[in-house]
Amino acid sequence: MKRFAVLLAALLLLFAPTVASADPVLEGDTDNPVTPAPAVTRPDTAHCTVTLADKFRSNAPDGSQRFYEGTLAPPKECAGPWSKVVLDQTVTVSGRQYDRIGDLAIGGTEVWWGTTEEPSGEGKRPITYHFDKDLTAYGSLLRTPQPFRGGIGNYTSAVYTGVYEQTVTITYYRADGAHPAPAVPDRVAGFGHADANVGAGTVHFTAKDLPRNITRAYLEVTLEGGACDEQWFSAVPDEVVAKYPKAGLCGHGPFREANASLDGAPIGGVHTFPHIYSGGIVPTLWRPIVAIDTFSLHAETFDITPFAGRLVDGGTHDLSFTVPDIGGSWSIVPTLFLYTDQHAERTSGALTQDDVAPVAEKTTVVKDTADGLNATVTAKRHDVTAGYLDTSAGRVFTRVERTRDYRNSDDITRNANAQHLVQTDRGQQTSVSRVDGRVIAADRHSWSYPLTVDASPLTLTDDQNFELGGTVDMTKQLTDETGDGSHWRPKSASREWLWSTGTLTRTNGVTTGSDGSSRTLYTGPDDRGRPYLHYVASNHGLITANHEIGGR
Repeated sequence: MKRFAVLLAALLLLFAPTVASADPVLEGDTDNPVTPAPAVTRPDTAHCTVTLADKFRSNAPDGSQRFYEGTLAPPKECAGPWSKVVLDQTVTVSGRQYDRIGDLAIGGTEVWWGTTEEPSGEGKRPITYHFDKDLTAYGSLLRTPQPFRGGIGNYTSAVYTGVYEQTVTITYYRADGAHPAPAVPDRVAGFGHADANVGAGTVHFTAKDLPRNITRAYLEVTLEGGACDEQWFSAVPDEVVAKYPKAGLCGHGPFREANASLDGAPIGGVHTFPHIYSGGIVPTLWRPIVAIDTFSLHAETFDITPFAGRLVDGGTHDLSFTVPDIGGSWSIVPTLFLYTDQHAERTSGALTQDDVAPVAEKTTVVKDTADGLNATVTAKRHDVTAGYLDTSAGRVFTRVERTRDYRNSDDITRNANAQHLVQTDRGQQTSVSRVDGRVIAADRHSWSYPLTVDASPLTLTDDQNFELGGTVDMTKQLTDETGDGSHWRPKSASREWLWSTGTLTRTNGVTTGSDGSSRTLYTGPDDRGRPYLHYVASNHGLITANHEIGGR
């Protein structure tokens, strides 16, 4: 009964009204950053930890950037097989700084891509936060010594003094009878990353030396927007930019995707969660509860098994990504996860269907309203790919169907100094494989990323004199199912929700007002499939509620 009482209290707090301060608030020391998603669980087995960086500072004494590097090999005591492999990273920062980008590449494969907390410099205490990531799927890469390089790209000045101190470890948990090694890809092929920019919206990666006996192939892609595409969802159609030339609006509309192709054949349109970095919109929105997946950006995974017949030819292949209507920059991080035939040295096959639109079907409507404009942009995708592979289990036919339904309605008012946008973005990937007409595998993945943003620079003179206000409501909802291709049963379903409001005033470079209030809730399974609930609330930069049920 006690657990249910805590749950009830959490839900009552969730829907309780937020009490605004009657007087201006100037946040000083804030609590350390918090997120509600479950941590990676750890098996109770013998394990070994390798340290990649120990309190490593992102900048040298002269302010120049530094990155940690070396060679990673599993300790002899934990040579494998592994029940789990986990990356842990702890970051400490003080002073004032922008949010920054960080990564870790092992053997040329990006295993982590994320951003940082943005410290205000108003508090006396340093800020420390921790995050982890399950690297078990990279097991084939980690079995042999590999060079690594990682860290946070940081710039300092007389004003922006924050330096990030990083401790990074990888822990190998040995498998045993109670914690067997899971099935993982037999080969991981990473390509690092490349940046698409205005005027150069296409990037290319070379895939070579791939296994000749692939049976399944998955493409994982992380997208990270920068400059005018950092908050791509708030970009407006070009005609709105032209009407308000002094408002500093970002153009080309709010719809973004990276159109992927293999040797010129379209694979699909890669979408992304609307990540908001800790300096986004209003920095006080994210102290101490950061936006969803801020520290480790969410990647999207595409089943490209229909294309595997091309990948097994022993040749070199071009993997390209094009971002239409690019308004700033995009870092594109692709990785191939490949499964191979354990009973045959070669597989062969062909792509039989590639009904993928080169670009999504999009419409834009701009209308006058009583106090400004409304810009509504919609986009749709319905893509189908199919192919076969001749394997030791017979000829396997795989059909993959992907859909996307996008809508962004943006009310632009106060001479384009205020925006209220409501965005819905959802889709589904269905994969069905058959041998002799019999279904041998069927999976369906659904996603929904609704977002509502109110942004209003109340006054804005320059980057040292302004008054900002904003509210964000965002959700990441994921569902995975299995079945026979016609009937489906759930495997897992999770929902992470966050609401935050904040204000920030700066006068002659000095913060004269800063305040925020947030609520966030995760419901779903942990990575063991056990029920988990975590609710967190904050006000004035301090945690006011933190209720966790399940996990551990």
